[in-house]
Amino acid sequence: MANKFYTVLSGSFVGPGDAVIGVGGTVVLPDDVAVRFRNQLLEIKQSPAPVAAPAKPSGAGKEGRDV
Repeated sequence: MANKFYTVLSGSFVGPGDAVIGVGGTVVLPDDVAVRFRNQLLEIKQSPAPVAAPAKPSGAGKEGRDV
C-alpha cells in the first residue's frame, strides 16, 4: 500500500518530527489511516512529474580547476 498526499480540511495531524499539521497543510498517510479520517481530508491527485529542464550556465562561473 503506497502512501498518498492529502490536504487537511479540518482538525490537525502529527507529521514527521512531531510537527503539527493544521488546516490547509499537506500530510502523507497510508490508505487505511486516510479512510478513518476521510471527512477531514482531501486527496491530492498527483499528475506525472514534469520533466526538469537542463540548467543553463550563468556565464559568471569559472571554467577548469580553481587554483
